[in-house]
Amino acid sequence: MREEISIHEAAKYPWSVMAQSFLKDLDVTLGEVDSNPRIIQRAEQRLVQSLNSKAGREQKSDDPYIEFTSFFVAKALIDGIGSMFLRRRWATAEAKRAEIFFLQETESRLVQIAQREFQWKLNAQMTRVGGLVFTHKLHFTDYLKAATVFHEKEWKLVNKRLINGYVLLRKSETARVLRAALEKMLERDIKKIPANFPPNIQQVYETLAEKVQKTADRFRREIQGEIAPDAFPPCMKVLLTKLEEGKPLSHIARFAITAFLLNIGMDADSILELFMKAPDFREDLARYQIEHIAGKRGSTAYTPPSCAYMVSVRLCVEPDKAELRRHPLAYYRRRRKWSSKR
Repeated sequence: MREEISIHEAAKYPWSVMAQSFLKDLDVTLGEVDSNPRIIQRAEQRLVQSLNSKAGREQKSDDPYIEFTSFFVAKALIDGIGSMFLRRRWATAEAKRAEIFFLQETESRLVQIAQREFQWKLNAQMTRVGGLVFTHKLHFTDYLKAATVFHEKEWKLVNKRLINGYVLLRKSETARVLRAALEKMLERDIKKIPANFPPNIQQVYETLAEKVQKTADRFRREIQGEIAPDAFPPCMKVLLTKLEEGKPLSHIARFAITAFLLNIGMDADSILELFMKAPDFREDLARYQIEHIAGKRGSTAYTPPSCAYMVSVRLCVEPDKAELRRHPLAYYRRRRKWSSKR
């Protein structure tokens, strides 16, 4: 028998398994939502807020139904626009919003959320060690999966207290790890849908798509032009050196360096020449992969993985600094601007 969920709970955690079932039971369509301007306005607010890092306090509705349904309208808009830049910003904003609610929950309630949404081995058990009080125990395998985005020394497993394979956490730390897992989940929840919405939602879609495109174009102008190898992030310098030396690269490493070089303005033929030195080089396959990443063989042009992901797949060469950098293209942009000013 399925557990019941209130509209207030669904509004707090619209991404949860039970909230998704609740939405299915309501059987709400975008066509019905299109006649409710408050839901559409709130969905637009969610996305604009996530895009604008300098925005003030988040706007929200006091109506839980509007909060709940606006999440799914926002998600549909993101899927329609297809921008990873927007998706990452939205995932971060929604995860931060959820963390506020996590901190308000009881210790046992956090266990329920962790077990249901992420299948974690998390227990609520008060433990005193060395004068410190911990509220939760999380199995180290689950901790490692979630903590890949953390680069501060205090989050490293060697600096955490373990008992029988479980990492001891304070409540605030449990909430922070849950937030990291949620952000990763939302970022990867990609569905490709046609951008063909009912009229009022379509209008918001077109406005947002234009805003995202302008932001992306401005960013692209700042990173393209004459290529500046000195401004490359350390990870890309290492991958480029390996390419030039004819050393084999993993699939994700090839994707990362290819996407990076394409985004800073290198043409496909020049990148193909770099790959010719690889021991397993096949021109037809390499060209197809390069053109696919460039968006010439599909509707999506890819950007390189974030710094956090590069850390998780062990391609980051300075993991202790990755938290400050966030993305290889942002690093290149800042270093390029700094070099030009000099």
